[in-house]
Amino acid sequence: MGYIVAFLLFSDGCLRVSVRYLLRKPDGSFYYQRRVPSDLRGHYGNLTFIRKSLKTHDPAEAAKEASRQARVHDALWQHLRSPQAKDLKLTTAETRDAAKALLETLGLEPGTRRNPDGSVRADFDLGDVLEEHIERRIGSEWSEARHDPHSYVDPGSLLSPVEHEAYRLLDERPEKPRVLLSDALAVYLNRHNRGNDPAFRVFTQRAIQLVFDAAGDLPLEAFTRANARTVQDVIAQGRRTATVRRRLDTIAAVFAVGIRELSPVHLPNHFAKLDIAREGEDSRKRLPFTNEELQTIAAACCQRSDNIRWLIAMQIETGARLGEVVGLRVSDVFLSDSVPHLWIKEHRKLGRSLKTPGSVRRVPLVGVSLWAAQEALKAAQGVGAGWLFPRYASDGLIRATHASNTINKWLRGLAIDKTTHSARHALRDRLRAVGCPEAVMDAIGGWISHRSVGQGYGQGYSLEVLKGWLDKVVLE
Repeated sequence: MGYIVAFLLFSDGCLRVSVRYLLRKPDGSFYYQRRVPSDLRGHYGNLTFIRKSLKTHDPAEAAKEASRQARVHDALWQHLRSPQAKDLKLTTAETRDAAKALLETLGLEPGTRRNPDGSVRADFDLGDVLEEHIERRIGSEWSEARHDPHSYVDPGSLLSPVEHEAYRLLDERPEKPRVLLSDALAVYLNRHNRGNDPAFRVFTQRAIQLVFDAAGDLPLEAFTRANARTVQDVIAQGRRTATVRRRLDTIAAVFAVGIRELSPVHLPNHFAKLDIAREGEDSRKRLPFTNEELQTIAAACCQRSDNIRWLIAMQIETGARLGEVVGLRVSDVFLSDSVPHLWIKEHRKLGRSLKTPGSVRRVPLVGVSLWAAQEALKAAQGVGAGWLFPRYASDGLIRATHASNTINKWLRGLAIDKTTHSARHALRDRLRAVGCPEAVMDAIGGWISHRSVGQGYGQGYSLEVLKGWLDKVVLE
């Protein structure tokens, strides 16, 4: 049985999917097998290969675990080779996995230094295992720092993050694993229904990075209310209270998931229910466009007629959020139906999500919005991989903020000091002025954040009904 560099997982004649470092035995079981680099074989007793059972006969599970093992060894070997091991920039999870792999190469396991009752084993000598590895990597400087009474060098300052974590793992009791904030973040993003949305991930990671910067990546039980207040003070610097609240709510949500899913004991969520002084007093009310401003914008859109102008024009008569329009697919536009309309919906696998479940809806196209949809659809045929606005949308990336910045700058050039979102507020006022029922307005604009039991019955308002009300307010 020879060494296999890559295992063919799938092939249909056109598409081939293979997984590296995966070996399948005659009995159907899978192994992770990888050649040890020649310069690192001294750390593996001069073994040429690593071979480890993946404990599965399922190709998909084996492929996933083999990929994880490969990442672990990549991180470990990077650590072993680097004289500047402190600058590897490994994530907490990568550091922990690399530390576990390091212990494995030395014949150790997490918790080896502890007895079942938690006491330190009297017969365990670190000098025979981990310290010898560190001395091989660092050299005489380690021995001098450890054993020379006249040395002013702190031995801990010589260790890499991987080695620090390896020492800690030796003392960790398996029944009481340490749960870090970074562990909670990983679970939160993995299980959240928007976890694959790049914008959502970036926002969440930046919020948690503020905690790392202010307090560190601590175990969940180590955080205090004082830590939470410190983080709040950091977030509040130069930010509006609404932004502070969004960041704190995100941090509290990550902690809640970590406590619920990972912690063996109940812990308080110190980031929950934090009061913010004078919250909301610094907010600026978003004013709707006046009818005169809408007429000016619509005329300018028709005159210029390009993708930026089509975006704002499609908002004017639909009340849609800009992100909802930017993220439209060509297949979401129905111009040949009896009632031309948009189907605003999610395309999660392509990175297109919506603000709330109630945002999914069909919206009739009338007036300048119908014109803009027709122009955008003609321009998008055969380009942009199916996106209606390929300038701002591609698979995995919806750049609504970029579009907003461009449109808002253009609006200021028209002497209109408002944002694109004012179109949404304006449509609500226009519908209200003609006596449109509240429920119909909600259906048009997707203003349904929490559906009542009654709202959940039936199919909702027909496109004909919605169009009837939009026809009453359409711009001339």
